[in-house]
Formats: sequence, structure tokens, C-alpha cells
Amino acid sequence: MNAITPRERVWSAIQHREPDRMPYYFGYTLPARRKLEIYYGTTDLERALGNHLVMYDPRPPDAWQEVRPNFWRDEFGVVWNRTVDKDIGTVEEYLLPSRSLAGYTGFPDPHDPRRYDGLPAFIAANRDRFRIVDLGFSLWERAWTLRSMPELMVDMLESPSWVETLLDAITAFNLGIIEETVKYDIDAMMFGDDWGHQYGLLISPRLWRRFLKPRLAQMYGAVKRAGKAVFIHSCGKVQELFPDLIGLGLDVFNPFQPEVMNPYEIKRQFGPHLSFFGGMSIQKILPYSTPQQVRDEARRLMDGVGRGGGYIIAPSHDMTGDIPTENMVAFIETVRE
Repeated sequence: MNAITPRERVWSAIQHREPDRMPYYFGYTLPARRKLEIYYGTTDLERALGNHLVMYDPRPPDAWQEVRPNFWRDEFGVVWNRTVDKDIGTVEEYLLPSRSLAGYTGFPDPHDPRRYDGLPAFIAANRDRFRIVDLGFSLWERAWTLRSMPELMVDMLESPSWVETLLDAITAFNLGIIEETVKYDIDAMMFGDDWGHQYGLLISPRLWRRFLKPRLAQMYGAVKRAGKAVFIHSCGKVQELFPDLIGLGLDVFNPFQPEVMNPYEIKRQFGPHLSFFGGMSIQKILPYSTPQQVRDEARRLMDGVGRGGGYIIAPSHDMTGDIPTENMVAFIETVRE
């Protein structure tokens, strides 16, 4: 009998069938990565950890350019200050100071073949793993990084037609990326778009449904028609949107933060229709507990949330540099046992 592959385990989980063992993914920031590389004695952490899911970034090789030390320009022309946060950074200057796209020529070409040159080799190297094309800053986030979040929020009330123009342009770019990537043998598209904070949504549900939901329907629909799964990464307390997202065809929600949603209650309430990816606290458990407490929490999540499928265990965001190495290792090794 052939062994079950990590790819098959993930598909079983998101189809609400309990796999033979828990699928997992360990993400990490650059400082955490350095700690793990030292512990495992290798820079090839993908091989060392054996993640069940692998991510492909559909950006061309020159998408990020360092314009001066620790300041990086993305492919939309936005400069990010990474003097403190080396992974993402903060926007240095917003490129749309007025309610118009006139004069802005920064939209990149989603059909640029360089975006996809690496996909065949990525697929060949990961035949047995669940392959995701990861499209970050996919709508709301892309809009505010160009316009600024406060201005965009005011625009939604004062100039809705302008907001729709901006979001439609971003959606058209995303649909081009989707059109190209679903031609390949991938399993899913993951969209990154943080809609929440620790206590609720950044904008009202009414505004989310007016401005974002119709465009998410286009994006998710294009992925689903191609037979691929849809993942969303949205930080914050956003569970009031789960019925809408289920209606749009969402398959998997990430990062499943236990500080803002009870994993066991959310699984009970939405588990028949939605799968979850994440759940291990990077705010409390991993940085501040003992290794034994980390092991106990990992087992609780796997036994409780993982029962019946519908769960991929992972940290509730990329593990950060303040997490002790022994706690990261306790989590990793418990899940892998």
C-alpha cells in the first residue's frame, strides 16, 4: 500500500476528512529563521521541517529593489522602511495623494512571464506537497498601501466611486495573476488581506460587503472554476465575516488567532463549512510558556480542533524572534511526532 503524502493529507483535511496524521506548516520571521537554522544546523529549513504546504510567490525577480540601506521599493512603486521590521516594514510615502489614478503608472503586468518561470521547477520539487500560490496584499491592503489607510477609510464615505475605481484596478491585476497561475498544477491560491485588529474589523461589515465582497467573489470564483482551493490570510477578529466568506466559496481560513477567536468554538460553529490553518498562539503560548506547556497546547489543538478533519496546525502567524528556540522546537517536534 502506498504511503499517504503530505499533499493528500492536506486535501483530506480541507475536505473535512480526518487524515492519518495532522498536516502542518511552520512559518517564521527572519530572526526566528536564524535561530532555527542554528538549532537544526542547516539553511534548508523546508527540508528539515518537512512542511506539508509550500508557497510560491508570483512576483518577478526584480519585484523588490533596495533604493537605499533598509528601504525597499515594491513592484507597485511603494517604498517600505525596513530599518526595524526586516520582514515587511512600514510605508515610507503613499503614491496616491489625491482621489485619482491619473499620473500613476505603477500597476505591474500580471502576465509578465518572469513571474511564472520558476513554477515548473517548484512543482517538480514538491510533487508530494500541497502547492499554494501566495498572493499577498491582495485587495484592501494593496489599496491602503497606495492611498493610506485613513484616507481610504474617509474615501469610502465621501467618494465611493473613486474607491471602486481603485479596487477594480487592483482586482483586474489579481485576476491576471490568477488566470496565469491556475494553468499550472497547483492546489490552491492564498490571498493575504488583513481586515481586522484584536477587537474587530477595521471597517464596518456594511463597507466590507459593499467594497470588498463583490471583488472577492470575482477572485475566489476564478480560482474555484479552475478546480483549486481558496485560502485567505486575514489577521484580527474577523469571524463575523465567516458566513459571507463561506458563501463566496472560501475553503481555508488563516491565521486562526486564539487571542481573538476560540479555536474550539469556531470549529464547532463553522467546521462543517470551513477549514482552519494556524491556531498556535505566537502572542502568549509560544513566547511566554514552558516547552512542556507548548507541547500540551499543541496536542490539545490537534486532538480537539483536528478531530474530524478541517484543520492544518501552524503558528497563528510567522513565529517571531522573541520566541525561545526551545519553545519553537517543542512545538515543531510535538507536531511532527
